[in-house]
Amino acid sequence: MPGQSRTYILQPVYRLLKLFEKKDEDTNFFACFFAAGSCLFSLIALYMAVAGYNFLFVVSVLSMMDLFVITGAFSSGEFSGRMSARRSISRFIIWLFASIVAGASIYKAASTLRLKEIAGLSEINGLVISLPFTLISLFVILLMKGNLLYFNFGVSGDEETVLGAALYTPYSGWSLAVIQLAQWTEIGVWLRIISVFLPLPKPVSYIIVSLLYFSFLLFDRFVSTVEWKKAARYSWGWAGSMSVINFICLFYLI
Repeated sequence: MPGQSRTYILQPVYRLLKLFEKKDEDTNFFACFFAAGSCLFSLIALYMAVAGYNFLFVVSVLSMMDLFVITGAFSSGEFSGRMSARRSISRFIIWLFASIVAGASIYKAASTLRLKEIAGLSEINGLVISLPFTLISLFVILLMKGNLLYFNFGVSGDEETVLGAALYTPYSGWSLAVIQLAQWTEIGVWLRIISVFLPLPKPVSYIIVSLLYFSFLLFDRFVSTVEWKKAARYSWGWAGSMSVINFICLFYLI
């Protein structure tokens, strides 16, 4: 795609600008509607995360964003759309399960699910000591959402090939650009969520988590892409099992 020879960090921005210049295909009439809906839900989730709302409320809004993307892909009626929907549903089930279990562990350890209150408890009591595996699980969800390392389901829409990114055909042009904006916003939401668990001032915590994510983003260039079913197994093994382990430790071993 044009821009591959540009600076690596600026490639996503260049690609996004090129997509906004393109017209959407006429084959998926509802693509723009579902793209706009997903972007709206991502912005709502971002506001809720920054304002310190209930963790599961934020997760529920992010799940609506995912469902809009999946529905739009499936509504295209094309092979790549169905493939994208299948991959996205698998990822959706994994991260939602891990998030719900993580929510139970967080409530057990903190007696609250409000992110604002959790941030305060983390600074005072070092809440992360009780939730180490939950924190790992949430960070793996972040990697899943970023399509990084061995958690890449191939639904980022970054490449103009069906095998490279299954989102490209059901969403194209303006709608794909909006979807990618929604995905970037969602990354910011998860960065915010994870940062509240660190026993540091919140701006410092957010910077640390962002730098850690950025390091994985750079490292991803040197990791071979795995088949999406294998990515699903890795995701279950890390996001799913880590959240369950912490849940068991809190409810049955302590």
